[in-house]
Amino acid sequence: MKFKYLIILIAIASLVVLYFLSLVSHPVLISLSALPTHNGQQVIVQGVVTEYRTTTYGSQIITLRDMENSTNSVTLYIEGEVSVEYGDTVQAIGEVQQYKEQWEVSVNNPQFVTILQKWNNQSFPLWQLAENPSEYLGTNVNVTGIVIQKYESSFSLTDPEGKYFIDVSYDSSCPHQFSKDDSVAVAGRFLYETKTFQYVLKATESTHGIWKLER
Repeated sequence: MKFKYLIILIAIASLVVLYFLSLVSHPVLISLSALPTHNGQQVIVQGVVTEYRTTTYGSQIITLRDMENSTNSVTLYIEGEVSVEYGDTVQAIGEVQQYKEQWEVSVNNPQFVTILQKWNNQSFPLWQLAENPSEYLGTNVNVTGIVIQKYESSFSLTDPEGKYFIDVSYDSSCPHQFSKDDSVAVAGRFLYETKTFQYVLKATESTHGIWKLER
């Protein structure tokens, strides 16, 4: 009987060990604010791309902003390159480490980076940008509205109720067939102009544009 109970205890102990090993070997999804408590561990993080660049060594550095708390962000250091754009929602698996007093996640393979949602697959009303600007600052966004003032390379956009306004500037290379009082869809980058102390939309990249909507 004692031998039987010993076998049962060993089996239970083995299951407990396997459980804890599974926790260690399988990264868990954490919030960006929890990075300091996972130093040296493999984790999963998610966020919105606000900055990205490729180094001279072929590595890529991407800054992700927390989708729930815009004051939290993390730098991804990727050994390789991933095709991303401002405003994309990204998930990455890597090791938490500290570099120059900043927390970052080191990703040793680009395959461990997944684009959960492209920025151009979602659209926001102007009131959402106006009331939560920090959540979208520096990212690409899609908005719709009505053109109320039009200039050579810029115009003012308002919502149907005329409550919210934003200035839009664009390059001549961007699609921009529209007139004053037209309803339009705008794809551009949401930025803050320090000279004028205001938020603006800039349509200056190949994926940006202004398109007339049929009413």
